[in-house]
Amino acid sequence: MVTPALMPNLTAFATEGVRGTHSRATFPTETRVNQAALVTGCYPTRHGIVGNKFLEPVASPGKLFNTGDETQLADGDRKLKGKLVDVPVLGEILAEQGMRLAVLSAGTPGGTRMLHHKAETLGGLRLALHRPDASVPAECVAEALDRIGPIPEHEIPTLSWLTYVTDAYLEYIEPELQPDVCILWFCEPDNSYHFRGLGTDANLVAIRHADAQFGRILAWREQSDIGDRLQIITMSDHGQLTVAGAAVDIAGALTQVGFTVGETVTDGADVALALASAGGIYVCDSEPDLIRAIVGWLQNQPWCGPVFTRDGIEMLTHAHVGIDHRRAPDIGLVLRNDDAVNAHGVPGSCQHDSKTYPIGGGMHGGLHPLELTNWFAAAGDAFRVGYESSLPMGIIDILPTVLTILGVTIPGSVQGRVLRETLVEHTDPLLPEVFQKTFTAEYQNARRAHLSISYVGSTYYLERGWVD
Repeated sequence: MVTPALMPNLTAFATEGVRGTHSRATFPTETRVNQAALVTGCYPTRHGIVGNKFLEPVASPGKLFNTGDETQLADGDRKLKGKLVDVPVLGEILAEQGMRLAVLSAGTPGGTRMLHHKAETLGGLRLALHRPDASVPAECVAEALDRIGPIPEHEIPTLSWLTYVTDAYLEYIEPELQPDVCILWFCEPDNSYHFRGLGTDANLVAIRHADAQFGRILAWREQSDIGDRLQIITMSDHGQLTVAGAAVDIAGALTQVGFTVGETVTDGADVALALASAGGIYVCDSEPDLIRAIVGWLQNQPWCGPVFTRDGIEMLTHAHVGIDHRRAPDIGLVLRNDDAVNAHGVPGSCQHDSKTYPIGGGMHGGLHPLELTNWFAAAGDAFRVGYESSLPMGIIDILPTVLTILGVTIPGSVQGRVLRETLVEHTDPLLPEVFQKTFTAEYQNARRAHLSISYVGSTYYLERGWVD
């Protein structure tokens, strides 16, 4: 959808700077998972945010831990004694160098905290339009709201919020705080994708408005003293598919064949579910025989796509998709998807098990190429001019690249690579070696599951997961 007609500012920006045409999200292709990847440079297997919702009995006893809920997320982090994320995050890394991170977000309240969950102790700014009361530091938040005015009512498409966060960035963040790094998070086109549908009139209006606000930032940079010394990286956390049909009702189907389903697996239930179009199933005591029985049942369901387990039942493992973490579900699961074109000419649809989004709305989480593909373009005097890279890259590469530009040592926990081919200092004509591998699992009913992965050196990128 980034075209000269629909997004002229972003199109020109990408053409004049660096455009990565082969950029990938992490799995699950959900927001908080990829926000954690952005600020850690890691897959869930290291940072530990394995879904928008997951079982974490210390943080959230008796129910799924919802990372989209600011209150629950903050309380969970306290219960975990600050170990919400297992590896260093961007705010911490910068603070150790005397640098500051600012996060300004029109996205979910939990997502804003995920981008800078240690702002209280590090002294950086975190401003969430959904939860200004939970934003810090209080004096900076109050000053910003006083200068910009009251936060408008939320609506979909969320045009006024895009304008507001852009105003706050240009009129307060830059002139008053001048952070070393700022994450400016737009909630569109995500909101209109979800609730109005991909390619609808409301969605196109939102996309055009997002581009116009980005154009304001580019115009300010051009007119200000900072100019190209301000490095701008544009990215998305995932793509989306169109919701096809009614919810599958996996809980009901499991109950019909004799399994019990609960909020958690500590209440005596056989399983607990944490998925919409993708996610997983937690099994009581991680009982191997129960896992095998459920996997065997899943593989015979027409709505079931690729299935993953820790120990490689049916060959595909959590390690393959980067979720091999203690918080991961016992059974990773993606519902079936396809390339069907919606009523507005946008390809890609998925089955789902969600009560949140309407039929014809948008959804993400799985392993369709359109979900895994994310946007990347950058410009500034650290980046090459008019360069297009077809090398595989991903959201996990943004943190090490930013740290390199800032001259900051990259932590050993980081799994992403420095995107050296995009930097102006790159002089080596030889690009890194790239190869691709497809893993296949034979299902019990003669179907097969596949997972395609690209590798650039030791860094890997998920390309596609499917069943035939």
